[in-house]
Amino acid sequence: MSVAVAREKCPFCKEPIAKGAVRCKHCHADLSPSRKARVSPFSRLNTFRTGFLAGIAFALLLVLLAYLQLRG
Repeated sequence: MSVAVAREKCPFCKEPIAKGAVRCKHCHADLSPSRKARVSPFSRLNTFRTGFLAGIAFALLLVLLAYLQLRG
């Protein structure tokens, strides 16, 4: 008689592992809940909008520097 085990995929190597596993048996990645909950503060800044606004600010800086160079 076999017991059915719920499966999910490892977020790192995508191999099937037991649901609720703490460590992947394939890639040995740490899957503890505290590890999953941690989010880098820079991950919120990694968006298209942030890059677009930084590009506009950089372009404006270049235009200002070119204007000051030609004026002076």
